[in-house]
Amino acid sequence: MIELMMNMALCLVVALLIGFFVGWFFAKALIAEEYDMDYDELSSSEDEYNRRIKVLEQKYAKEKMLRTNEEKKSKDLKFELMKKATIVKNTTDMLEKIKSKNSTVSLNKLNQLEKLLKDKNSELSEFESVLIKAEKTIEELRERV
Repeated sequence: MIELMMNMALCLVVALLIGFFVGWFFAKALIAEEYDMDYDELSSSEDEYNRRIKVLEQKYAKEKMLRTNEEKKSKDLKFELMKKATIVKNTTDMLEKIKSKNSTVSLNKLNQLEKLLKDKNSELSEFESVLIKAEKTIEELRERV
């Protein structure tokens, strides 16, 4: 009977060892499979991130080129603005000189014209008074006739 118990105990130990090894191999296989799944998932994520990085790098290069072009245009426009501002300033200065020159000439001419107008007005007043006297004389002569 002891021998039977020893055989049963030995069978149980062998079954226990076989179960342990089978479980250990399954666990190892599952861990390897999970690792493979995680690796595949990480690999696809990495590919997606690499694709996004390339897209962003292309956008960055385009934006950088656009910025460079806009900075060049800005410099060109500033240069043109400075040229036009200088032209406007020079023209304004020239117009001020002409205006001051013409204002003295125009003021002299205006004074002469005002004097001439006053003279003509006085002549007109004298002529009107002569006309009035002539009309009175004509009326007096008509009344006599």
